[in-house]
Amino acid sequence: MRLRLVPLAVLSALLALTVAAPVAGAREFGTIYVDGAAYRTFGNPARVDPGTGTDPIIAFTNFDQGGVALHAPGDGSHGGRWAVTMATWTDVADAHLVTSYAEILDLAEAGEITLVRNPDADFRCPILPNG
Repeated sequence: MRLRLVPLAVLSALLALTVAAPVAGAREFGTIYVDGAAYRTFGNPARVDPGTGTDPIIAFTNFDQGGVALHAPGDGSHGGRWAVTMATWTDVADAHLVTSYAEILDLAEAGEITLVRNPDADFRCPILPNG
């Protein structure tokens, strides 16, 4: 009788894992922009030692949008080990979606955005083409 219960228990456990796997594997995607193109990012950002990020990315402090990175995957990227710079709009009324690193630098030069490197915010996170 015990021999029949063991396979039944294993089968039940496998069935439970099969049902739960899609929920556990679900990913919430965010957006990172590179040269006007939107890329997907997912998962929990992994911490890296402060100041050791290698791929420049800009995050906004007073405007809700995805980050803006200098490199796309395969185009100078080091695998999404992000060196974070914080951008702040000097006048929130001027805030708008920015999708290019060069545009952010132009806005900073014009005084519309301030940029501050934040090495304590460096992290690792993948970036994938959209679609």
